[in-house]
Amino acid sequence: MNGSEAISRLEAVAARLEAIESRMRSVGVGPGASAGQEAAPQEDAPFVKAFDELIHTHFAPIETAAKSFEKDVEGVITAFRGAINEQRKFLVIASKCVKPNANDMQKVLAPVSEAMSKVDSLKDRRSSRFNHLAMVAEGAACLGWIAIDLPAPYLGDVIPASEMYGNKIMMEFRGKDENHVNFAKSFKQFLLELQKYVKAHHTTGVAWNPRGGTDYTAGSEPAKAASTASGFFDDVAKPASSGPSAHAALFAEINAKGEGGVTKGLKKVSKDQMTHKNPALRASSVVADKEKSSSTISRAEPAKKPPKMEKNGAKWFIENMENNRDLKIDDASTKTSVCMAQCKGSLLQIPGKINTVQMDGCTKTSMVVDSCVASVDVINCKSCEIQILDWTPMITIDGCAGVIVYLSQRCVDEDVAIVTSKCSELNIVLPAKVQSDAEDPTELPIPEQYETRIRNGQLVTTCVAHVGA
Repeated sequence: MNGSEAISRLEAVAARLEAIESRMRSVGVGPGASAGQEAAPQEDAPFVKAFDELIHTHFAPIETAAKSFEKDVEGVITAFRGAINEQRKFLVIASKCVKPNANDMQKVLAPVSEAMSKVDSLKDRRSSRFNHLAMVAEGAACLGWIAIDLPAPYLGDVIPASEMYGNKIMMEFRGKDENHVNFAKSFKQFLLELQKYVKAHHTTGVAWNPRGGTDYTAGSEPAKAASTASGFFDDVAKPASSGPSAHAALFAEINAKGEGGVTKGLKKVSKDQMTHKNPALRASSVVADKEKSSSTISRAEPAKKPPKMEKNGAKWFIENMENNRDLKIDDASTKTSVCMAQCKGSLLQIPGKINTVQMDGCTKTSMVVDSCVASVDVINCKSCEIQILDWTPMITIDGCAGVIVYLSQRCVDEDVAIVTSKCSELNIVLPAKVQSDAEDPTELPIPEQYETRIRNGQLVTTCVAHVGA
């Protein structure tokens, strides 16, 4: 190497060192930085800022309003806020990282899922504000959009479940306490604004950073500046190892044992012990099949809860009844409500006028209601029957299959409202008209299939009618 080549290489090294020093100063390290200087914090991604604005504008007022209600309502809102905080951490991770694989995705989603489960666990049927708790608990399902490829339609499907309980709150407190009415309206508006946010920023799923890293534990903490000096001498060739390779070492060890060294410790087998040369030995060496166990392993059934029928305040709870056809509420009044849950093959009679009636998670169960002031609600039931002897203004049926509702003549004349969602095989039985020749009641199915068309920028939905030839 001559002198000019050496000088050129030294100049190149000096230029690289100056560039490194400049970069180290820009991140607040190195000799040119002050002792207390730190790297400038990274700015949040636009969709994280939009999420913060959404929470500040539409959820913070809900938190303030909840403080004036009962402790259980304030508690469920606090738990919901915890789930929102976990979702924000998730969005910060998404803004800094590439989309993880399935295993890592489960780990990243776990904190949000646990926070959502905590909200749902606070839905206590015995609470005097059950509708408030149920509205928020059903709304927590909306936070699951981060695991959906098309989150906006998903939100459109789950928001009505929360809205149903919000409507009950507004019906109960309209004209009595507008704070509760505004609380229900604000929570519904927050969910609708969340759907708008998702449509604007995460149309086809969470917007992961295609140029991001893989540190899925970063959360909301700012990423630390990487060392700029690493990799400076990466282009310097490393000398090859002069030691023997693994294959050479293996063969050297075998050769060192000498002739018979490898098989020295093996036991010799004589001809009379070889099955391929001794037919008698081969015939006796057949391994017998294991006896099949006569017992079969079945999945353990969940423990049955004891049946219960008790009154807590002004609300009756009938739970876990099986094949009991003699259930009856004798003290019905306009201030009394009834909740019948997880019953099978049973019959409940409610004579007199009652406030609200709810049947939840029942199978092959019947309920006879004389008169109801607010509404009769049927949720997640299968093959159940409801009969109204006098009057109720509204019947709501959600997530049910095979439900039959028998209406009185007064319900027909005074235009009872029947609200259904996510149901199948629903039938309404109308009484035989007094002035008609028909002697039998008329059974009419509730439509399950719809056709939607776009007319002048609006969706027009009609029931599909199948007309035979």
